[in-house]
Amino acid sequence: MWGTQVTFSLMDQDFLLLFNDDHFSSLVLSIVCLLLFLNWGLEAIKWHFLVSKQQLISYFTAVKGVLIGLPLALVTPNRIGEIGGRAIVLKKHYEQGVFATFVGSFMQLVTTLLFGAFGFLLYSFASPQYDSIDLLFYVALLCLGLCIPFVFLLLFIGKRHVVRLLYLRLVGKRWYRKTKQMLLVYAKGDIGKALLISIARYCVFGGQYALLMKMFLPELSCVQLIVGITLTYFFTTIIPTTVLGEVGIRGAVAMEIFARYTPNASAVFQVSMLLWVINIVFPTLLGSILLLAKKRKKEQA
Repeated sequence: MWGTQVTFSLMDQDFLLLFNDDHFSSLVLSIVCLLLFLNWGLEAIKWHFLVSKQQLISYFTAVKGVLIGLPLALVTPNRIGEIGGRAIVLKKHYEQGVFATFVGSFMQLVTTLLFGAFGFLLYSFASPQYDSIDLLFYVALLCLGLCIPFVFLLLFIGKRHVVRLLYLRLVGKRWYRKTKQMLLVYAKGDIGKALLISIARYCVFGGQYALLMKMFLPELSCVQLIVGITLTYFFTTIIPTTVLGEVGIRGAVAMEIFARYTPNASAVFQVSMLLWVINIVFPTLLGSILLLAKKRKKEQA
């Protein structure tokens, strides 16, 4: 599928070698690590906003729910497990809590696809003519990736008879009625606000990626960084994988895309791995501790 031969043998390389790189900056790394809190803080704000439409919870509870959902996402494709995992912290209305998580995750998916579309357009203007065949292939995948979520997005923001009929056919009357009842909780403005928070969060973790890439690969231009990062997240999102396998997939995708701009495939992969450790491994470890504490408290009750 990929134009260059990508191997996962790079996963065996120690990304700690990056710290011996001449371009390494402890200041940049510190900024990236601090942005970790803003990244997941925005996710907690979004979930708190969506859940609070159905039941009142504190922001601290929302943070715990987001963190507890992370370890449960480890073994499920595209982090599906965290949708139900977050509901553990709720005292009631678990089904509505799960639905709120789904809405938030869907808004993040739409955001990734929108930024991916922007990346494709930028790539079409910034790439040489001999990449035109690759561009057509990517655009075809983009259209395929956008079609399904766009249909369901109409379900959230519009009253389209055809969309309602399609959804009714897919899930049946019982789940259609439940979904419709839960959707009535959210106004169009609520969905728009959730989308804006998702966009802000995308800018944060995209900014983390850009800072690390620019630090270790200073020859990359801003346009190349935007194209590479948006397309990397786009393809990583549409490829089914678990959180554990995500680092390999994202690294391989990033190497393939950034190969058009730099021959240093090893640095591209290792930067992807480093960001994965910062944004996923550390919060997941904290979430695992909170999850064990929650289970222990429940057993003692």
